[in-house]
Amino acid sequence: MRRPHSLIQSKSNQQGFALFIVLMMMVAIALLVVAAMQSYNTEQRISTNDADRKLAFSLAESALREGENAILNLPDSVTFNDNCENGLCRAANTAEKTGSIKITGTSNVEAWLRKCGDKLCIDTKGKEYPKDAKVSLPNGVSKNPRYIIEYVSNSSTGANIYRVTAKAWGKNDNTTVMVQSYVSNE
Repeated sequence: MRRPHSLIQSKSNQQGFALFIVLMMMVAIALLVVAAMQSYNTEQRISTNDADRKLAFSLAESALREGENAILNLPDSVTFNDNCENGLCRAANTAEKTGSIKITGTSNVEAWLRKCGDKLCIDTKGKEYPKDAKVSLPNGVSKNPRYIIEYVSNSSTGANIYRVTAKAWGKNDNTTVMVQSYVSNE
């Protein structure tokens, strides 16, 4: 009598090849998931840093406009010096001058790069924006924006030329933006 042929093989004949294939597929899928998560995290960091830079740029522009408006309200007698007292700085390599606009100092370093002590003058002596409580900054900004005004020269038409430099920080203290403009005041 013949024995019926069984579809089930005995345990001694099994090789375990299917288990190996499934484990390799699981490892490959896990690697794909890890790579996708790293890409997502990188994109998220990039977009967060970009948003922080745009915030700082917007604040710097606001401080710059405040500085430009402050030029219109400068007193008749004003002093620009190397130490940037009251946010008024002497521009690098400008000659000393007397009169209603006094310029004192000898520094050949640009005002926005000049140090007052161990920090930049714009960081410590610059005028802080906003100057009144009516304007509020977004929550979480690491520092208020600051601006300085430099007397550059007197034009041939008799107008005074000033340079305004503004610096702002984002929510991250390492995110800084600096912008400048030139203003003529007749």
